[in-house]
Amino acid sequence: MLIPYVSIVGDILVLIALYRLSRAYGNNAIWNNALYALITAIVGGLVLAFILAGTTYLSLIYMGPGALSKLGIAAAFFVAFYIIILISGFFLRNAYNELGRSSGVGDFSNAARWYWLGAILTIIIVGFILYIVADVYAILGYSKLRGG
Repeated sequence: MLIPYVSIVGDILVLIALYRLSRAYGNNAIWNNALYALITAIVGGLVLAFILAGTTYLSLIYMGPGALSKLGIAAAFFVAFYIIILISGFFLRNAYNELGRSSGVGDFSNAARWYWLGAILTIIIVGFILYIVADVYAILGYSKLRGG
């Protein structure tokens, strides 16, 4: 990504929108699930980075460079990354499903489905493309909301 902070700012703006919509519809599940999704992604990413750095450091210091397979570290890292994406995707799916139920806009339910499929299929890289599809459905849903 050329501009790394755009994603973070976008996530915060979506979180603010989901907070306000949860208050407008009187459905706290929208906000709670969106917040859990973001917290899971951030904390999971930080924990994963520390585990990777610590494992690599310990393997080099105590066991030498050949003792712990680099492929084994990469596999463990990938599995942990996938689990974090699944958990975060689960909460994001729940947030958009609740928003779809509360607002009556079907595009939010479609976004929820595509976010979940994206999380599941991240293991074969296709999931990242499905996240973009989910974002398009979410944008369509936001555009159909009435102001009030």
